Amino acid sequence: MKRIFLLSVFVVTFSYGQVTDESGNNAANASNIPLLGNIGIGITPSSSSAYKIEVNGAGRFSGNLLIGDPLGARTEINTSTNHKIYAPTNIKTIDLDGNYQGGGFVGVYRADVATTAVTMQASVNNKRYFLKVGKFTDSGVNADGAKLISILDTGDTEALTGLQLNTTNSAVVIGSTILYEKNKGYGLINKFKTKLENDVFVETGNIGIGTDSFLDGTDIYRLSVDGKVRAHAVKVYTDWADFVFEKEYKLPTLDEVENYINDNGHLKGIPSAEEVEKNGIELGEMNKLLLQKIEELTLYVIDLKKEVEMLKTKE
Repeated sequence: MKRIFLLSVFVVTFSYGQVTDESGNNAANASNIPLLGNIGIGITPSSSSAYKIEVNGAGRFSGNLLIGDPLGARTEINTSTNHKIYAPTNIKTIDLDGNYQGGGFVGVYRADVATTAVTMQASVNNKRYFLKVGKFTDSGVNADGAKLISILDTGDTEALTGLQLNTTNSAVVIGSTILYEKNKGYGLINKFKTKLENDVFVETGNIGIGTDSFLDGTDIYRLSVDGKVRAHAVKVYTDWADFVFEKEYKLPTLDEVENYINDNGHLKGIPSAEEVEKNGIELGEMNKLLLQKIEELTLYVIDLKKEVEMLKTKE
């Protein structure tokens, strides 16, 4: 009985090392019967199995492995080149070049225009990681579109990490689709509130609040606001009106001032109500004009004081 049991174990072990088909024929058969139907390695497959080949145990390929149409949709796992998954009907290729220690690369390509669509790469030697979406070009010329990147350059104590947009038609949209306000030149669109906790530097261009118009007559304003402006202080740099106190300054007589007011309805040099309503006022310029009139009034008062004192001495 013991001999029969050991013989059975030997037969089973040997049979699981064979390549057989669904009829029980195996590749080591002395009659060299061709294998038909489903194939099993270490297992006798069922004729109703959905798999053409079944393996019971581990497998190893010393060369390349190709699954699918060699000229069409296929997966290639190569021992000498990058691993690729081709799907020509969907015009994309996934290229896998994995080396966990030395860096890795995953790329998705457009076969019809031969451009890189999406790339993920980790490079240990160059100390950089990035996820890149390429710019679509009909010409087939590769160009960077958007890139999430982290770079540690020589001498840096901390890596530079950020979002890089390379094209002139780039936009970051928050709260809507990328097509929102398309082709209007906006690089950043935020439909929510924005909180900034540090300095804001605008090197070129203008800032508009409630308006995108910065031209007033021939003047261009760096800050344009359609609405009220509230502040604790406003500082304006301009020239000033101390020229009134210079000896060469010709102070108008009070008669001249009176005649001008009677003819024009406002002080000379001061814009009329109609002009202000139409064109507004320059804050710095208006303060200078008002100071000029105050300084002129001061001179008038000094002259009047002298006249009064002179009259007092004649009494």
